[in-house]
Amino acid sequence: MRRGRQAGKGKIMQFLGILSRWTTGVVMAFGLAACGPVIETRYDYTPPSQQGGMQCLSQCQEGQNQCTRNAEAERSECRYREDQRVRDENARAQENYEYELDQYLYEKRRAEKARERFFRVNGTYEGAPGLPERPDAPYERTASYYQCEDIGSQCVGQFNMCYSSCGGQVRERQVCVANCDQ
Repeated sequence: MRRGRQAGKGKIMQFLGILSRWTTGVVMAFGLAACGPVIETRYDYTPPSQQGGMQCLSQCQEGQNQCTRNAEAERSECRYREDQRVRDENARAQENYEYELDQYLYEKRRAEKARERFFRVNGTYEGAPGLPERPDAPYERTASYYQCEDIGSQCVGQFNMCYSSCGGQVRERQVCVANCDQ
């Protein structure tokens, strides 16, 4: 009986996982279809008037290039870790399934033998022990990189601060890039 409840819980959890993914997809589709304009921040740069300011800007550019390279390396590492996490999770789920399947087959053989004995004695299966439920195969999990995408977002802000400290001017403006009313 306990085994049946565990199998039932597994089915429920699998169904909820599928339902969750489906619901997320529907919500995203409606969100994208009904969303308003997509706005991006753009920057206009006015260089400093002094020659020393231009040398300072080259250091800012060098710093931004380094920040971008570091961020890309961190993003790649983050994605690699996420891929590895999902591979490990899928491998554990498959191992658990195989173990549960072995247990199921063992319990099924025992239950079938008990049912045969019961039938031979009683001439009917009514009241005979039931057969266990077969475990569900695990669903394949996929990687989600959302936590990796913000890595490096500070590079533009650092560059803008450096640019301003060198005597240059940074003007921020908002630009509509999709779903514009024009």
